[in-house]
This record gives sequence, C-alpha cells and structure tokens, in this order.
Amino acid sequence: MDIDPRRCLEDAASLRLVCEVLSRCGRCAQGKFLRVERGGAVLSISEGAFTGGEDIRVWFSMEGRQYTFEASVIRVGVPIPDRTQDGLLIGFIDRWSTVDESADKADGHVIEVLPPNGPAISLRRHPIRMLDITVLGLSFAAPLDFNLVFVEQGTMSMRLGLSNTPTEEVSCRVSTLARGDDHLLYHVQFEAVPDPDLHRVIVEGLSR
Repeated sequence: MDIDPRRCLEDAASLRLVCEVLSRCGRCAQGKFLRVERGGAVLSISEGAFTGGEDIRVWFSMEGRQYTFEASVIRVGVPIPDRTQDGLLIGFIDRWSTVDESADKADGHVIEVLPPNGPAISLRRHPIRMLDITVLGLSFAAPLDFNLVFVEQGTMSMRLGLSNTPTEEVSCRVSTLARGDDHLLYHVQFEAVPDPDLHRVIVEGLSR
C-alpha cells in the first residue's frame, strides 16, 4: 500500500493521536500530533525533550496499523494551545513504513530475545512492534502485560539473522525504558558483537 505522508499526518493531527519519538541515541518521549504546516508537522511534547537539528524516528498507531518514519527537529518552542508544553516542528520526513499490527513476519529473518530461561522471544511477531534498528541498537514496543520485562540498564542477549546468513548472538543493554499508555518502549544498545562485518550485513538487511 502506498502511503501519502501528508494525508496520514493530517489524519493523525485531526485525531490528536499520541506518538512515540525516539532519538538516534535512544532518548525517547511521548508526544501528540497537533497540526500539519508547510514545513512539516507540529507535535506537543515535554519541554527540553529534543533539540533543533536532531534526527528522530516517530512511531504511532492509527486504524489498526503501525506507522513509523524518520524526521529532523526543525524548531523547538513552537506556539501551541496548551501552554504547559512546547511545540516541536519536525520536517524532512522520510523512510515511511507501515505494518498491520496483527501480522507476523514470515520472511525467514530473525530478531529474538534470548531469556535466561525458556524459549526465545521473537521481536517480529505480534504483539511486539519493532520500531527501528541500526548497527548500534534497536527499539521496540511491547504491551504492558507481555511477559518480557527487563529493567533499564539491564542486560540481555539477542539473536539476529537473515534468511540467507548465519545468525549472530549479541550482548545488549536496555539503555532506555519508557512507559506508554498501554506499552513499554525499549531502546536496546548492542554492546558485544562477535563479527562486526556480519553484524553490519544483518542489520542492513533487517532495516529494509
């Protein structure tokens, strides 16, 4: 399905949808779509959460579908009706992706958490929502009642792989953990990568 970004953002603003905003370094905050301008979209968000020029990824759900896109912070402190918060103008919006929230990935790729006990937990199956992955780490959301609980700064192991590559096991740390209305938002930092070249190939394949 082709995405019309402006129409999608206008619909999100008309509904005042809540969104999650993540920086490349793992900092995250919850915002709300307010309006769409010629230069981009305006969100309400906590004062000081982000700075001008910062690259971010935005995630939100609408009508049973999950949307994510990349953007840059154009301006902070944009006037908005709610005087208790600052407005954030985001632009250079690109790299949209969408997926049915109830759908599982069946392409043979692997992103799994390896708990100390029990079976591996796939981050590519409902109800987990993968948001972003880079060579430095990844972000995902899990329901509050889902049996996957790690504390902030806690460690975990993950298995990553493509359908046409060997899998790798990577040591990770939960760098940030934020609570939303109905989910926990994790940003996980990769700490020990056995084969950097293989890791880069795998992440580039998983990010497509």
